[in-house]
Amino acid sequence: MNKKNTNKLLSGYFLYECGRAMYFVLITWFLYKWTNDAMYTGFLISFGFLPGLFSNVIFGVLVDRYNRKILANIAGGISVLVLGVLWSFFAFGSINPWWVIITHMVLQTTGSLFRPSLQALVAEVFKEEELPRIFSLSGSATISGSLVGAGLGGVFSSFLSIQLSIFLVMFLYIGAFFAIVALIYEPSITHHQSAKPSFFSELRSGFTYLNSHRMLYGIFVMMMLGQLTFHTTLGFLSVYTSDYLNKPAIMYGALDVTFSIGGITAGILGAWWWKRMKNHLATYSLSAVALGLLLLGITHHVISAFIGVLLIGLGTSFVRALLQSVQQMATSKEYHGRMASFRMLCNQTAVVLSGPLFGFVAESNGANFVFLSLLAPICLGIAWSFFQSKHPLYIKITHSKTA
Repeated sequence: MNKKNTNKLLSGYFLYECGRAMYFVLITWFLYKWTNDAMYTGFLISFGFLPGLFSNVIFGVLVDRYNRKILANIAGGISVLVLGVLWSFFAFGSINPWWVIITHMVLQTTGSLFRPSLQALVAEVFKEEELPRIFSLSGSATISGSLVGAGLGGVFSSFLSIQLSIFLVMFLYIGAFFAIVALIYEPSITHHQSAKPSFFSELRSGFTYLNSHRMLYGIFVMMMLGQLTFHTTLGFLSVYTSDYLNKPAIMYGALDVTFSIGGITAGILGAWWWKRMKNHLATYSLSAVALGLLLLGITHHVISAFIGVLLIGLGTSFVRALLQSVQQMATSKEYHGRMASFRMLCNQTAVVLSGPLFGFVAESNGANFVFLSLLAPICLGIAWSFFQSKHPLYIKITHSKTA
């Protein structure tokens, strides 16, 4: 394993996620306290993923056709520019809720290019047998960044101005950009062949590949539930803390940190969980998520809230990181970009459709009912994961030795 590339990759993941988590804590807290309307929170979550419904399939083909490092760098550079625009809105007092939502949409769109580019790049740079460990380490770096970013976001939202906080977020994104620039990358896939198929031919072949590998549908469904719960929990945790628990921004930051601690624990224990649970890893992970949602939904006790977000962070991170490894190992390298984008299309469709609905639920009945509402699809996911665990290829991959 190339240690220099590994360190650069992990640094990029850490800095990017630290900036993303800090930004999200600041924006969701600021937006709700400014508008005092949970519907705007729902719109922020939903509309943020709306462009991805159209861009993901395009980005997937781009990732499989062109240099993945260059694409990741383009996405990272645009993210820095967008944060600069958002900072200028705050600095010159020309901000309004819809400007926040629109800039968030652009940031989410660049993330829709950055993530599959980097994931496909990882699968190309490292050997197949190293992927479970690499994804486990990158998951740990990502969640570590989220932990630090969420904690700093909670502190900054209480003591610093929003424009200064956004300025600090921008520097974290700049650090992530240069970490990925420094990666040593020798493409193992020929991206510039003379007789390259047309864009639509490659898009169609991606759908054909997916349809001929039906197990991937099951993987996408379970990861969709993990992502839906992950983003909904993060998005409505500010409303839950302020209105349901009646606590300040510091408590919101502490809950977000606890959520990240669950995630980093999943990253550290990922290889052990894989080895221990094998083809039942998704079933037990989603069960932990269900218990966490139940605790958030039925009690006002702060301790129960901390336990609940810890379990949700743990379970969703197991689902997101380990099933991503399963997906990568089950997919031919030339289709990694398209399959990653198809997966993100499923994830983001769920968030787009549910965001305004959960915003209405939170505004009408209380934020705790958002978590109770999530219990239904998670329970269906547990049943789905049981049937998925019987698939021969799924069993073969999950019983393989992790790196």
